[in-house]
Amino acid sequence: MFHRNQESREEMSKGNTTVLFVASALFVAACMAYVYVFLTASRAEVRRLNDWVEQSKIVITQAHEIMTLHESMLSEQRGFFITGDKKFSIHFHDKQNRFKKATENLVNLTNDNTEQNRRSDEIRDFADEYTAYLTKRKEEYNDIYLVHNSSKIEEFIKGAQTVEILHDKLTRLINEFLNEENNLLKIRFALFNEKRGDYSRNMILSLLGACALILLINWVLFRTQRNFFLDSERLRNIDDRYKVAIAATNDGVFDWDINNKAIYLSSQIFKMCGHYKQDYDGSLLGLVTYLNGINPLELIHPDDLAMFRQNIQHFTDGLTSEYNNVFRVKHANGYWMWVQARGGGVFGVDGKPVRLIGSHSDISIQKKMEERLKKEMEEADLSSKSKMESLAHLSHEIRTPLTTVTGIAEILERQAAQLTEKHRILIKALVTSSSTLKDIINDVLDFSRIDSGEIKLEKNAIQMDALMREIVSIMSVQAIEKDIMFSADHQGLGHLIFEGDQIRLKQVLINLVGNAIKFTQQGSVKVVAAINSFNVKESKANLVISVTDTGIGISPKDHQIIFDKFKQVDDTISKGFGGTGLGLPISKSLVEMMGGELTVESELDKGSNFTVCIPINIINTEDFISGTGSERLASSIGSIPCSTASDDRRVLLVEDYEGNIVVIGCILEELGLGYDVARNGLEAIEMFTKKKYGAILMDLQMPKLDGLSTTIKIREFEKSNPQNTPTPIIGMTAHATYKDKNNCLESGMNEFISKPIDQAKLVGTLMQYINKN
Repeated sequence: MFHRNQESREEMSKGNTTVLFVASALFVAACMAYVYVFLTASRAEVRRLNDWVEQSKIVITQAHEIMTLHESMLSEQRGFFITGDKKFSIHFHDKQNRFKKATENLVNLTNDNTEQNRRSDEIRDFADEYTAYLTKRKEEYNDIYLVHNSSKIEEFIKGAQTVEILHDKLTRLINEFLNEENNLLKIRFALFNEKRGDYSRNMILSLLGACALILLINWVLFRTQRNFFLDSERLRNIDDRYKVAIAATNDGVFDWDINNKAIYLSSQIFKMCGHYKQDYDGSLLGLVTYLNGINPLELIHPDDLAMFRQNIQHFTDGLTSEYNNVFRVKHANGYWMWVQARGGGVFGVDGKPVRLIGSHSDISIQKKMEERLKKEMEEADLSSKSKMESLAHLSHEIRTPLTTVTGIAEILERQAAQLTEKHRILIKALVTSSSTLKDIINDVLDFSRIDSGEIKLEKNAIQMDALMREIVSIMSVQAIEKDIMFSADHQGLGHLIFEGDQIRLKQVLINLVGNAIKFTQQGSVKVVAAINSFNVKESKANLVISVTDTGIGISPKDHQIIFDKFKQVDDTISKGFGGTGLGLPISKSLVEMMGGELTVESELDKGSNFTVCIPINIINTEDFISGTGSERLASSIGSIPCSTASDDRRVLLVEDYEGNIVVIGCILEELGLGYDVARNGLEAIEMFTKKKYGAILMDLQMPKLDGLSTTIKIREFEKSNPQNTPTPIIGMTAHATYKDKNNCLESGMNEFISKPIDQAKLVGTLMQYINKN
């Protein structure tokens, strides 16, 4: 297409030269004298106009060179990323230096034009930013073709999008500059032609200046032709460099003349598909003959053909201003390769495109990487799901018999006064060991849920005074047993009510206080709560809770070890004090999920100080500031024995494991509550329809009909009898994940208790509903 334009320009130049020569010969005698005077007076003006024209041509040529260099530089970097060949890196740095020099030359060439000089400054500044980013990207991903890290590949792909944005912006800046310079060139050409017209008019007026005028016109024609051929040579050089740059990138170029149904395809387009052909420049129909009778559309994958046609149609209809098509093409060797076609249009006065110019890129490697990444993510999700299912199953298998063991141990402990001293010692060891085993299982399960991202924090109102009283109530027993002083100070925060997950915050504090008591043989443990960074306007603050002890302490070099899972400072800690080493890692993870930080200050044999700092949203800001907020006392539910076992105080125990039936039955008898036992869901439904119960304790995993399905059928039965008040149903399961809890509540249960059963929690929860009746 370049050659056709070149030939038309040469023909036009020859025609103009002949016309000017004939006209000058006819009127030379009449204009000779006047031309002589005019030439002397106007020579400077002619040269000035000619210099302007020359200047614009040089500027335009320089701008085209910048565009070619920036495309070439990007192509060299792509070649380096794909192959890792260092020659591409060398070429990249060479093109980078030439690119910077070219932008600097453009600034110097436009010093005579303030507006264009401003644009060239903008191009230079953005070009510096562009090259800096490419250089940084090359250094960061110089081994991307060897990398199998999904996160780094994802970052590399995102970086490629940034490069594309920078590339488009630089292209737009250069195009805007070229448009303005071309307009300026037209104006200068118009002024030049106007002045040359004056020459012709003066030749007509003076015969005496004819000879001089002929010489002048011939001189002007000579210079014009010379400049034209120089410009043509420059354009040929630019075209040659452009072709070399495209060949180096292995990207193919196309130029589709929509109205004339002609197309230009570079040899790289054929080469990437395994067809070694030269550039094609001709009609669309002739392309079939050029490919030995193969219709190009037949090479596109059948599944991609409809989308390919649609994208073409959208562009030709003017629905999109840019063309982007991704499809598979059949290689000459028989396999399918991925191609991305991108381009832009030249639009007519009606807004419809008349030409589409763009490139074809082989993106098969990128597609393979995307498919591999997708497969790895699916495998990772499957592995995580399998791990959680295995963990839940293992948890159930351990918790079910452990519930019986811990329950029997606690029952025997309450009856220890009737036994011998030796039996009491054995029972105490049994209680301690079963409690330790339960804590270990809970810790392992909690950490696995945190590690897999299953734990989600809830948002509820936390009353500071009630929370601290609960911590003191739970932990003071351990402190009393070890004869150490335990105190809590939250002076000034008694009225504070803030938003957070009370269960998880309490878990963190119990872990920290429990550790402090466990590792303190004498002295004291103190909990202090305060707030800082209080923003009254936004009702935000930082809650700071410190737990200080006078225990064995931790060497500064071991501060980080204690937050690693399953790790303790040394084996003597585990042997002397017990524990899994998961308490602190769990606490740290939970605090970080709350957006806070858990830190430690400690020295060996001098005690420790653990500090929790979390951001909070205060609910009762005004009441808190005034100190007159309403007290929210923590409810404490004890085991209240009942003298009768009426229907509304009778419990239906739905459980298939005999050990749990014995343990829970003993607990119910101690509370003075009557109970019936159903060993599967079908028995439970039959008994429920015949008798009224104050509450139902429902196991989840049972033969014949599981607990969730049983609960749903009970709720359906209650809805069919509106006069019946819904019976409280408390779920019990060894599966203790959030998903299990949600399933219980969604099926219609009122509460959820995990196994091994915490007897105090069971009693409190059960009596909460029994007493309401």
